[in-house]
Amino acid sequence: MDLGIAWEDSYHHWLLAAHIARTGLSLDPITGNSNGWLPLYHWMGAGVLSLFGWHNLEALGWFSAFLTLLTAALIAWKRGNVWAAVFLFNPVTVLNGSLSVVEPLAALLAVAGVILWEAEVAWGAALCWALVALCDRGSWPEVAVAVLWFLPKPIALFPVLGLSIGYGLTHQEVGTTAVWAAVDQRGLGTISERLANLLHFSWKPLVIALILAGLGFWKRPDLRSATLVCAGLAAVFVFVSAGNLTGSSRYYLLPIALLAFLSGGGRPWVGWLLLPCLGFFSFQYLELWPQWVILNRPSVQAGMWLRDKTGTLATDSPVVAYISGWLPEKIQGTAKIDRADFIATIVDPRYQKLYPLLVQYPKILAGKPLPGWRVGLDAEDWTIKYGAKPIRIYEKMR
Repeated sequence: MDLGIAWEDSYHHWLLAAHIARTGLSLDPITGNSNGWLPLYHWMGAGVLSLFGWHNLEALGWFSAFLTLLTAALIAWKRGNVWAAVFLFNPVTVLNGSLSVVEPLAALLAVAGVILWEAEVAWGAALCWALVALCDRGSWPEVAVAVLWFLPKPIALFPVLGLSIGYGLTHQEVGTTAVWAAVDQRGLGTISERLANLLHFSWKPLVIALILAGLGFWKRPDLRSATLVCAGLAAVFVFVSAGNLTGSSRYYLLPIALLAFLSGGGRPWVGWLLLPCLGFFSFQYLELWPQWVILNRPSVQAGMWLRDKTGTLATDSPVVAYISGWLPEKIQGTAKIDRADFIATIVDPRYQKLYPLLVQYPKILAGKPLPGWRVGLDAEDWTIKYGAKPIRIYEKMR
């Protein structure tokens, strides 16, 4: 956490949780609706922020770290300390286990669901998987497998299908996911290129976990956990290679937890032998982290510029929203700017199909003025040529 947060999603999750904590409304101020994310994490995050302060992003980070450690504790309890260590030392866990994202909660609930399966507590397992489905859309392949396992048990199946899947399917807008993937994978024109890029960043987190899980399955077959892992990993590889999904390492956190759980049937000395390799891989990934964090510099500049301003802010950047310190209820997206006093927009052609202001006024990408507004700040920075998003702030002319 001390290295900073590289991804905007963490700030976006904070914004939704802070809005709930202050207003009680489950609404994304940037999109103006509640269909972009599933609600469970944000309601829990709102509880954390209500206790520790609505602007306390670090509290959400510690909350995720607690969830990650609790997942490791469950693995240690049911499988042994070495498999908990394999989970904790994995690069994916190191990078994502203490971020304000939904995956730490989804991983905890999934592991708890598997444990309750083994204990033959069908209703408890079904409830856990129902909550997973309300937490993380990326876990839906695993949830689908869980539903198949519950088919012979209609009573246990009901909360999974009736509550979670129904809500998730009717409250999600997934159309922009492929557009985000196109931005993330620009320059990768073929399936083989996208797959090669995905493997480049994913083989180190996965290879040792897969080996240990395979050895554990050979000694102690666990068909349910193995099927869950296969479903999750297959979905990531298929959708990313097809260009419909970004290749974020966060997608692996739940499968990594299940792989560590699956490894529990193997010999502990093999796990201790391979654990230093995972630690070395994690160190290599941490060396990349500051290079990603620094790409937020223009957004940080824009947020700092807004700190002593008042009014209503329209922005598509949750990083700007957080750094500005403005109240969540004073922040909105750029779909409607008539009631805003300031606009902080990302003037980058890569995002023209994603952000409403760029769709309505594409000429501002070429430096043309925005009618009725004057430029307050152009957050130019040397990091822009390395992929950072340029930010421009407009002030309403009086």
